[in-house]
Amino acid sequence: MIEIIIGLAAIILLWMMWRLYQAKQYNRFIDWLNVDISPKLAQVLIAEMEQNRSQLFPNTEDHINAALLYYRQYPVRIFEAAVAREVIAPHWLDDKQHKRWAAHLLFIQATYRLKMAR
Repeated sequence: MIEIIIGLAAIILLWMMWRLYQAKQYNRFIDWLNVDISPKLAQVLIAEMEQNRSQLFPNTEDHINAALLYYRQYPVRIFEAAVAREVIAPHWLDDKQHKRWAAHLLFIQATYRLKMAR
């Protein structure tokens, strides 16, 4: 009987260690979005907004700062905007693990996703 309890405890401990490893990988993905992708996305957004200046859309410095603040508030917004503007290469999502992280991010932060006009 004690062997069964020890075996179950070992299995539970291994499972918890595996889940911790997965959580650390996901957190590295979030850090990658915030540290590496966010500045690249900011450059693309600034260039896009400066290029599309008009009388209707003046895209002043305040507009640009507001847009950057909006996108940088949540990792899901950074991710969606980076994929849409190809800051993150489309083939990056071909990797199974990257798809898992992206799907998890899109599900967990669904309330903060970009509201696209359809």
